[in-house]
Amino acid sequence: MEILLWVLIVACFVLSIAGVFLPVLPDTIFLWAGFLLYHFFLADPGSGLPASFWWGMVVLSAMLFGADFFSNLYFVRRYGGSKWSAVAVVVGLVLGLFVFPPLGMLFLPFLLVLAVELFLENKQFDRALKVALGTLVAFLGSTVVKIVIQLVMIVWFFLAL
Repeated sequence: MEILLWVLIVACFVLSIAGVFLPVLPDTIFLWAGFLLYHFFLADPGSGLPASFWWGMVVLSAMLFGADFFSNLYFVRRYGGSKWSAVAVVVGLVLGLFVFPPLGMLFLPFLLVLAVELFLENKQFDRALKVALGTLVAFLGSTVVKIVIQLVMIVWFFLAL
């Protein structure tokens, strides 16, 4: 039984990493499922994972949730995007999750920002393209950040054992 639980825990961790690339998989929830499986079914009663681990996981989980949205908003602003472009990024990420995942999350924000900058803000194509490319940089950057955060969480879990 113990081996089966460890297989489930590792499977949860693998699925959490896969969730970065397949947004239909709830990456953070899989991480927590692995932690909770250990805590409730494998750890000795009263000697589970320390409180510092759980508080650290809460903070890192919040960082995972915010990685996509905040990095996209930052890069749109950094490349000269308007407030409407920032809204287009968020709308594009949410809609992209349901429209052709995972590529929808990559291209829909790009296309929406390009359209906003061209048609609502009346910017030149090269300027609008620069802002839209910033959304791609943001998405790819946040993907790397999410993988690093998840790996930190997984390593911390094994060190806390």
